[in-house]
Amino acid sequence: MWPMVAGLGPILGDGTAGGFVDADGGITWWGYRDRASIYDGSPLVTVTSPYRLLRPDPRVAVLTNCGVASSGEAVVIGFRARRDARSFGTSTRGLSTSNEEFTLTGGGTLLLTVSTMTDRTGRPYGGAVAPDETIADPVETVRRALEWLRQ
Repeated sequence: MWPMVAGLGPILGDGTAGGFVDADGGITWWGYRDRASIYDGSPLVTVTSPYRLLRPDPRVAVLTNCGVASSGEAVVIGFRARRDARSFGTSTRGLSTSNEEFTLTGGGTLLLTVSTMTDRTGRPYGGAVAPDETIADPVETVRRALEWLRQ
């Protein structure tokens, strides 16, 4: 997700875009700042020549369906609660969690889900992310998103 956040950062906006809430309820925040995706205050991926917006804070239509999973769901969630952003389509795959690898004795690896994604307000997800406007037909989804962008 970190390269996607860094690349979309100018559109996503500076600051916190989401977080990961652990089993104890602690949230580690992520977002975009100074050309980089940020996790817990530290830059992870930096874009050398970020896109320069023609207008600050543009309207953003986020298109979703069941093919959007994991890192893609993080990006969808990153646009939640962002001013002038709205999602269209069908629900995402349902992998809005974070995993961690643990090395086992003998060389094996165990991959466990250790946290749930949250939006910038702290609202947790953890499953499929429903769009703001559910539209089953992909052509109608694009038409409606364009209509909303032009309003």
